[in-house]
Amino acid sequence: MAARSIARALGELSALGPPDTGTRQRRQRLAEFLREVEPRVHRATGTERERVRRLLGWDDDSLHRFIASPMIVHSATHVSMNSFAPMLTFPWFCHTLVESAARRGVAATHVRTQVTHNNLSDNRWKPHVWWRVDVGGRVRCTRLFSKARRFEHQILLCQPVPDIPRDDLADADADAVDLAGHMTNFAYFAMAYRLGLERRLGFHTADSTVEVPIDLMNVFSLRDALPRWSEALYAMELPLRGIEPDNELRFLTASDALERRDPLDVRDTLISHNYINVGHAYRLGPSVTMGAEKMSVYEAEMNRVLAAFFSAIGESGRFPGFLGVRRVDLAALAPLEDRIQSELDELGGRPSLPLYAADPDGGALRKALDAALDQPVGGPVDLVTRAAAGAY
Repeated sequence: MAARSIARALGELSALGPPDTGTRQRRQRLAEFLREVEPRVHRATGTERERVRRLLGWDDDSLHRFIASPMIVHSATHVSMNSFAPMLTFPWFCHTLVESAARRGVAATHVRTQVTHNNLSDNRWKPHVWWRVDVGGRVRCTRLFSKARRFEHQILLCQPVPDIPRDDLADADADAVDLAGHMTNFAYFAMAYRLGLERRLGFHTADSTVEVPIDLMNVFSLRDALPRWSEALYAMELPLRGIEPDNELRFLTASDALERRDPLDVRDTLISHNYINVGHAYRLGPSVTMGAEKMSVYEAEMNRVLAAFFSAIGESGRFPGFLGVRRVDLAALAPLEDRIQSELDELGGRPSLPLYAADPDGGALRKALDAALDQPVGGPVDLVTRAAAGAY
């Protein structure tokens, strides 16, 4: 029996169908909320505001498509100027599912709830430094934040937009940095920067990606229902966290959590348990949610916790299908040029999104990944898929 191909594995993840009335109304409210809180995220005006909206998927066309989409594909990576495998490939997987749906006449949308409360000691994403290629084609390592111990647990949502000189930036970085410069803090800056590079690489279909950083998802879900959510969360020993004056997250008592309500102030943001953060997206009726190797292991446990939580707050829905990307061997699928790899090794880095985006042939990485669709699962790409489960 022939081994299952990557394309076949992805083809097993299907649309749940048009949203029911309650889910559609919730998506509509979220779209309206994103427009309401734009001043929290960016300061762009005029034509630049429209460019930022299109970048984030907050333009009218993207939001209208999202509200009615019969297939939502959800991912939740961490913000950083870097993106390494396997998470580097997440938007390509989502794009592939969106394109596959389009060929069947289904208007799918990729909704990404990026983690913006990760901190400067996030070793998986290394947000304190940035590996890139300069205008002369050489690999550079730019330090963005201090590695001093007193800063390591400070969250990215409370860091300033970095002052990045433009004179030695490669074209891809210069364009992405310019648009990201409208953001109000480093977490949103890194979110916009990486989205700009991903769009350059062909990882997003026009009008089919909507960015909702997880801090905003928390505000959206909690601002009108905090007492009800708080009662259930604290009864399940899943306390909320809040941002303290030292820019670090701390667990809050239920009474302290009830005092934080300003949607435009990031320092009033409440952050849920990681399982609940995925649950925020479940409330939007996704057909598929994504994770890496760790989530591939704990997804079943997470769903049990979420089923109990949603029962406690009196909400119902359907569990989405799951796509777990356990490994992507980019050295085998899309090796960097020998000189670039050698310079990267000298600087202590590893292949990251900006290095691929700097390639004059900006579509090379996507072509390499597209070509891998016919390869068997378990080769350079190892996946786990689970079909959509029943109701919760």
